[in-house]
Amino acid sequence: MSRRNEMITLKLMDIRRLLNGRLVSGSENMDIHDAIIFHQHKLKKSHTLVFMDKRKAISEKKWKRMLRNAPCAVITDHDQDAVNGDEGLTIIQVGNVREAFMKFVTDYRKICSLPIVAITGTCGKTTTREMLTHIMEENHSVTSTEWNDNAPHRSFEYLMKINESTDFGIFETGLGGPGDLRYHCKVYQPDIGVITNIGSYHLDRCKTFEGYLAAKAEMLEGLQNKGTLLLNADDPNISKISLEEYKGTVHYFSIHKHSDFRGTSISISEEGTRFILQANGKEYPAFIPEIGEHHVYNGLAALRAAMELGEDIETGIRRLSSFKNIERHFELCKGRNGSIIIDDTWNVNPTSLREAIKTLSIIGKGKKRVALLGNIERLGAESKDVHKQIGKYVVEFGIDVLITYGKKAQYIAEQAAMESQDIIVHPFTSIKGMDKTILNHLDEDTYVLVKCRAGSRPLMRLRKRLMESE
Repeated sequence: MSRRNEMITLKLMDIRRLLNGRLVSGSENMDIHDAIIFHQHKLKKSHTLVFMDKRKAISEKKWKRMLRNAPCAVITDHDQDAVNGDEGLTIIQVGNVREAFMKFVTDYRKICSLPIVAITGTCGKTTTREMLTHIMEENHSVTSTEWNDNAPHRSFEYLMKINESTDFGIFETGLGGPGDLRYHCKVYQPDIGVITNIGSYHLDRCKTFEGYLAAKAEMLEGLQNKGTLLLNADDPNISKISLEEYKGTVHYFSIHKHSDFRGTSISISEEGTRFILQANGKEYPAFIPEIGEHHVYNGLAALRAAMELGEDIETGIRRLSSFKNIERHFELCKGRNGSIIIDDTWNVNPTSLREAIKTLSIIGKGKKRVALLGNIERLGAESKDVHKQIGKYVVEFGIDVLITYGKKAQYIAEQAAMESQDIIVHPFTSIKGMDKTILNHLDEDTYVLVKCRAGSRPLMRLRKRLMESE
């Protein structure tokens, strides 16, 4: 269904009273159509409420943009002489702008009392959110994260797109370090939380895996001990999160372990993935036009969340069957010399890389399987060990040719060569010569997995050259 992406119109006078603010200059007789944080967001329209923190420098460029879009209203804890009441600007002073901001957010969520789903996990967030949105938007108005633009500073912008016509909010909550998920949840105040999986990642800020696990567990706090938590029962790291003090409802989904929402009889092909959903004492045949067991987990999480939002299983399964593959998510393309290129360059972390290698092994069975892998970033002190573990996975899943690019990825190549003499390994730290080496391995019986982060420009350009250009 179509949706109007703007906040509910509010009266500035009511906002000032809510925040116990003092009118310094300008008029409070104004309708507010949008709200932003001055140092985080771009002001796009007039009649915008702007939260300005005295702990942050005032950008002259942003201030001029605000003047061009006047009238606007500023909520600030700056001293009165630090912010000028220029023509068209209303200045309202509060004791602590951060407290005022959270009070505004809480009040807005009370006005918009619709169900909100927050989705987190090391990987699968974007696909799960896209699947759930696809299921629900057939008959409902849904506000959702755009692509994987899920950083904490975006959460307030998404919240401000919810209005009277919105039925559900479905958001993925990205995590770069401790406190990020807590902030997301303070803004969204979700009713349903989903954790898809937890693997090693973001150790640059979380420092240790235990720190990363604790950061993911902030979801429980975010649900305020009263929401519904949906967990992957097969994930060994999720099981490490203590639920002793959690007073909300917990439901599990799984493939291997027993649960009340389980995917079985999985069949993977180039067309997609079929499975049987066991739920409510019944069996439901299901199909997802996505390749790999990991997408069954994403589908299960989406279907279970849809149930919590009131959708029936049959409708959810029907909608999943028409789900469109997200670009660069294990996307099969024609390649040079008649080969098949598997473009999985949306992102890379150890969990998603392992699943990609596993899926390459399955769909390329009986063919030559080539893995072209780049560095995995944000692993901190564990980087070397994690890359070596990937080298073991490459051999375990029977990959025939391994080509790596980057100094960190060299550890993948070194470990794979140590594990087996049967695998052909080509490590590169320069892009020079890689084209020729790869082309020598490409023919009609070859599947090539390209897995790297989108920011790796040399590999992204190489990936493009490998695709059929005739």
